[in-house]
Amino acid sequence: MEVVNLREPKMADRVAAQLRRMFIRGEIAEGTMLPPESELIERFGVSRPTLREAFRVLESESLIEVQRGVRGGARVSRPKRETLARYAGLILEFEAVTLKDVYDARAALETPMVVQLAKQRPAKAIAELEKILAQEAELAGSEGVDIRTEFHAAITRLAGNKTLEIISSMLYHIIEKANRSLQPASDQRGEQAGRRAHKTHQMLVDLIKAGDADKAAALWSRHLQKAEEYVLSGAELSTVVDLLE
Repeated sequence: MEVVNLREPKMADRVAAQLRRMFIRGEIAEGTMLPPESELIERFGVSRPTLREAFRVLESESLIEVQRGVRGGARVSRPKRETLARYAGLILEFEAVTLKDVYDARAALETPMVVQLAKQRPAKAIAELEKILAQEAELAGSEGVDIRTEFHAAITRLAGNKTLEIISSMLYHIIEKANRSLQPASDQRGEQAGRRAHKTHQMLVDLIKAGDADKAAALWSRHLQKAEEYVLSGAELSTVVDLLE
């Protein structure tokens, strides 16, 4: 088979790929300052513009933090989930995805996680959820909205599946913005909704502690449906991009 026009990767991409592998494999530890540009240029056999282009690639991936100035340089950093979440949100915005679509996806992920927690009853996870419940009881207004949103995020974090947790974090970047923008946190209706949500969260933790997976799933499914109806009342067809306005 003859292959034609097979383009070699750009040298900057090849340098970035090699450094990326070294970071991920732990050959260069997080927090380490990379050697000076002159040393890297000699080591890779590339020009200064090529090396700096490779740095821009890695910086865009949150794998390095470039500090400018006389004492500057490139420091290795851990890729941030927030970067992934923001980028996923950007794609959802361009695709004109509705907020209802995002909330439905959240429900599809969260309910099975609640079932898993109820079946396993991990003491550490229960303790963390109870800690959030205590904060919910003390906070009101926008802070109350934020901590109740954190309860949902904690479920995905504590269920133990890292892949689903990362996928969920993409959705929560959008849901957090929607909750802040669309929920009337300070009026009487908002305060009542907050108290109902807190009560439901407490009931869920009790069911998880009791190991009643079926009732926990049913409760959480109803709660997510009611939460979606409350937050998106009159805004079901709003798209993710509307949150930018």
